Amino acid sequence: MKRIFMAVLLVCAALPIHADEKLKIIDLSDGTGTKATQPPKVTSAATASEAKDFIARLEKAMETGFNQVRSGQVDAVQLRKQAQSLAALQVEGEKFGVLFTSFHKCNEASISASSSWQGLIGGNQSQFENGYNSYNKERQACIEAAN
Repeated sequence: MKRIFMAVLLVCAALPIHADEKLKIIDLSDGTGTKATQPPKVTSAATASEAKDFIARLEKAMETGFNQVRSGQVDAVQLRKQAQSLAALQVEGEKFGVLFTSFHKCNEASISASSSWQGLIGGNQSQFENGYNSYNKERQACIEAAN
């Protein structure tokens, strides 16, 4: 009964309230006529040398992580730092684009590398194996595309 009375009281109190100003339309364009919510267009395509450099850094990061795990002297901080470096490479790999670009396999290799590392540190064997196998295939395809 108290709840119904409070609800009716609040509704009655809210009825006579009027807004002082009308709603304003906010222009989100950046001055060029495109909306600010749209991602900016990439003006330059990735080059073969950038792809080679990227895949070399990705291979080095993966090898470093696996060496840490194989040594048995890895702690939670090192695992987290390795995951962060792979995530940073994954973000950097986005510049190679997705489907229908020359070096899209470089981007996919970075995604698979992060996925396999997450499976490794999370104890998910199938995620690790799937991610690692995908990483190897996509890494090889990226190298072939860059050559």
